[in-house]
Amino acid sequence: MPRTEPPAPAGPPGLTAAQAHILAAQSADPSYAGHNVGQYIELFGPIDTAALDEAVRRTLDEAPWLRPRPTTRDGGLPRLDTSAAADPVGAAVDLVRGQLACPPRPELLTAPGGTGLAPGLAGALLVTAGPEHHLLVQYFHLLAVDGYGVALLGRRIAEVYTALVRGRPPGPTPFAPVSVLADADRAYTGSPAQAADQEYWTRRYADRPAPVSPAGRAAPAQDTTRRHTVHLGAADGAALRATARSAHVTWAEAVLAATAVRVTAHTGAREAVLAVYVTARTGPGTLRVPGTAVNVLPVRLPVRGADTFRSRLRAAAGELALLRRHQRLRGEELAREVWPEYGGGRVPGPLVNLRPFDTELDFAGIRGRVVSLASGPVDDLSVSAAPGSDGRLRLDFDVNPALYEAAEPARFAGLFTEHLAALCRAPDVPVASLPAAPSHP
Repeated sequence: MPRTEPPAPAGPPGLTAAQAHILAAQSADPSYAGHNVGQYIELFGPIDTAALDEAVRRTLDEAPWLRPRPTTRDGGLPRLDTSAAADPVGAAVDLVRGQLACPPRPELLTAPGGTGLAPGLAGALLVTAGPEHHLLVQYFHLLAVDGYGVALLGRRIAEVYTALVRGRPPGPTPFAPVSVLADADRAYTGSPAQAADQEYWTRRYADRPAPVSPAGRAAPAQDTTRRHTVHLGAADGAALRATARSAHVTWAEAVLAATAVRVTAHTGAREAVLAVYVTARTGPGTLRVPGTAVNVLPVRLPVRGADTFRSRLRAAAGELALLRRHQRLRGEELAREVWPEYGGGRVPGPLVNLRPFDTELDFAGIRGRVVSLASGPVDDLSVSAAPGSDGRLRLDFDVNPALYEAAEPARFAGLFTEHLAALCRAPDVPVASLPAAPSHP
């Protein structure tokens, strides 16, 4: 069974609702490292490392609640050189994944100021992968910041670096204080909006639908995942965009609908219940806070043999619209009510992570490519999608290693992309009649 997580306590003053739930889960299993998140920004060009050190320092000074690890004695980022490795980027990523597998010390999150205690919830380093080739690595614990907040930090580092290199002062900070998130949560608790959201979710899942999994069984989330990444080719990417436009939806609905079709084809189920990440930031100023508010809520999409991909795209659009309208109710609370047999910690089943964040950043004319390494716990299977500046789509398939063998992420990725291509080539043909990949890898 998945890891059991207790109800979140009220938590120390100033914590967001998301932080309170994560802190409760982490405190219940202090050795668990699955709440670590991380990314790197791959920089191609002659980077001014002193300016980059200063840009990172200033950005983190603008968000002091993150309380990052100390820098080196000279105030710069810790350095790592993997340029001599056969695969310099792969070597760096392996080392960072080792860092992400280390459990945090959540009890230090609320340590009194001036104690010198560093909670190990945030950090960054600069990796040299070759001449004019660097990786700015950032790693955090979800207690400190979520994926949306990491994207805010990366964008601000690029802005400050560009200003410093071009000899002008950076503009005023775009960040709002983390108290904005906590205040929004307090205002939501017990409000008519929360009551309306509770009524919606209770009614929508009154029949307690059973999540279906390609693995056919459940297991606790592990500290790390197995990953396979696919970049859709130009032809498949163009077909996906054209199909989405013709149905008046976006790439996000296309990925969600394709995941539902693939999961039901794989399992023989007539409905997919998927967990989906949402930002849970609807209050004034909340979109400007690099903190933690992320939520995971369910989406249910029936898929019958007579359905077409176009009809599933429209159904996905309707589901996402409802999800966003009611995204504030905590998924942990809903999971305990609807799926207590799964441990009640998170919405069970396959996870879809739609990432409409910057995948490329401008560092004073130098291209920075953003690559996510980990986004949080994966109980089963995760499909993560992010569009590139060239319109292509990056798809990361992460699986729980307790459920899937080493080769299975690549197998599922192959099945998924083949199925997606077939769906986009014939969006008005019943899905049952498409020459889809076999239902079992």
